[in-house]
Amino acid sequence: MSDANVFVHQRFWALVLFSVILPAAIFVTLFVRREFSKRTVLVFGLLLVGLAALDIFLLHALSVSARKTASLADDLVFASELRIALYLLPAAFGTLGINMVSHVLMHFLKQKELRFEAHHVSASASASAPAPDPAALTVQARAAAPMRRTRRTPRVAHRTHRRVSLPRANVPAP
Repeated sequence: MSDANVFVHQRFWALVLFSVILPAAIFVTLFVRREFSKRTVLVFGLLLVGLAALDIFLLHALSVSARKTASLADDLVFASELRIALYLLPAAFGTLGINMVSHVLMHFLKQKELRFEAHHVSASASASAPAPDPAALTVQARAAAPMRRTRRTPRVAHRTHRRVSLPRANVPAP
């Protein structure tokens, strides 16, 4: 085992699978599909973080194995300064995964805040004033919610363009 190079070990092929193929498949899936549930985004984010951790473990194991082999090719990649560059790929995937997880958690916490505020507004209003209008509570909840970008056209007075046909004068054909 010590005389072969690292490129034939199963750890190297696992590194290729977990640091190139699976993250690429995740990103292709994210860009091809039109919509996702929050749970799916959370799973993909956690999967990217897990793959990054596994990549770092495999890179460390391969650098230790590369030092024990007689081959110079694997030393050049895994036991030199170039291995620091190899750590950038899992760091990038882990960072993107953390951002995806934090996006889902922020959405979840924002919903909880809105429910809390709506509950306390209705409780304080019922104790000190007459019963509030249920439609007003939804307006307050909408006002507290962040603005969403929509694909609607701007609200501008649209003019309807109608074709007006005028009677043609009898003009002889050329």
